[in-house]
Amino acid sequence: MQNIFSGKGSRLLSVLFLFLLIFNSCKKADTVGLEVLPEEDRLQGEHTDTITVWAHTLREDSLSTTKTTFHILGSHNDPIFGISKASIYTQFILEKIDPDFGTNATVDSVVLSLAYAGYYAEIMKLAGEQSFSVHRVLEDMGDSTTYYSDDSLDYHKLPLGTFSGLIDTRKNVIISGDTLLPQMRIKLNNSFGNELINSTSLTSDESFLNDFKGFYITPTTQHLLTGQGSLIYINPASPYTKMTMYYHNSDTTAQQSFNFVVKSNTVRFNNFTHDYSGAFDVASQLADSTLGNERLYLQPMQGLKAKITFPHLNNLVANGQQIAINKAELIFPIADGTTSRLSPASRLVVVKKGTDGNDKVLDDNVYESADFVGGYYNSTKLEYAFNIPRHIQGLLKDTTADKSIYLRVAGASVSGNRVVINGTGNTDKPLKLRLTYTILE
Repeated sequence: MQNIFSGKGSRLLSVLFLFLLIFNSCKKADTVGLEVLPEEDRLQGEHTDTITVWAHTLREDSLSTTKTTFHILGSHNDPIFGISKASIYTQFILEKIDPDFGTNATVDSVVLSLAYAGYYAEIMKLAGEQSFSVHRVLEDMGDSTTYYSDDSLDYHKLPLGTFSGLIDTRKNVIISGDTLLPQMRIKLNNSFGNELINSTSLTSDESFLNDFKGFYITPTTQHLLTGQGSLIYINPASPYTKMTMYYHNSDTTAQQSFNFVVKSNTVRFNNFTHDYSGAFDVASQLADSTLGNERLYLQPMQGLKAKITFPHLNNLVANGQQIAINKAELIFPIADGTTSRLSPASRLVVVKKGTDGNDKVLDDNVYESADFVGGYYNSTKLEYAFNIPRHIQGLLKDTTADKSIYLRVAGASVSGNRVVINGTGNTDKPLKLRLTYTILE
């Protein structure tokens, strides 16, 4: 029989003994709680989810709404957030330069059509009838101007046309026997049509816009009850978004039409307003930042954002201790009972303030993928989660840096989806920062 303590067997036993010695010397002395962690987290070092977090709701800054993919139109009385209103300013230009309307042209009607791209909140009967009006803009709309959500232009107070009725963004419309995609159709008055057909400024878009500067389309529904109204998404790129003048002449018995359209060079933007006077919790928190302990309110359309602060983060590197952040997970649970009839925002984003006071993306967004950083709505866990280790590591490296970030709804200029999230004082599922890190010295 071969002696296992001699030759190759002896060397093998020595390697095994050395491995066990190294393993035991590197093993953490305190492993309490690690048995409940995922395997990948056990290998990454220390863990804490008791970092102090302060949070409260703020009014959102204005945002650019110039030539966005979609525009929002309508008003809605949200049970939690109060009344929101979205209006559109837009130019229309000539479908064809210097049109010939024929002999003895006479206007039959002028119709403004707006192609639907969806909606937020209720439509049809539960939303109630909704009203809109179209007004003539009295100011030039600048080609190179960036318009923001709180910008407005002077307009003629007497409307060119109005609409009242139930909105159905899913129902096709039939016009002269043709089936068209869902759209809002607002009839404008014939005196305006006569001005169009007799105009001498149809020789160029520039000449036309000098006389017909643009249009203001706004909701006018009064006394919305809680839950009534809706926010309608309008597609400006659709061929069904246009102003059509129907006319006849003595050259033919068939009715003719001419379109004024939206093109890539057409100036257009959204205006948003919010009334929180009937939203007690929101109004109270805006007046007193200490009230964000239980809930935070996030709203697009220049509505609401949250300020998130880590006031005692520097304690992690007290006395010169050096650590490497492996994970920095910000967890934002959705407040119970706030999404039963109104779906939450599909994604949130976090930003920081630069030294110039402007918003800047976090380093994690620059160097990592969107999936790594996160912020997407998790319909299973009913929460949003971010992973921002680079940003937290940077705050620990520069202990004088601002320890605040700002949480807001993504796509805020083209979406109405809002959300309520739990604050740090929620006893069930609080907002929290969960760190996984390695102590270097």
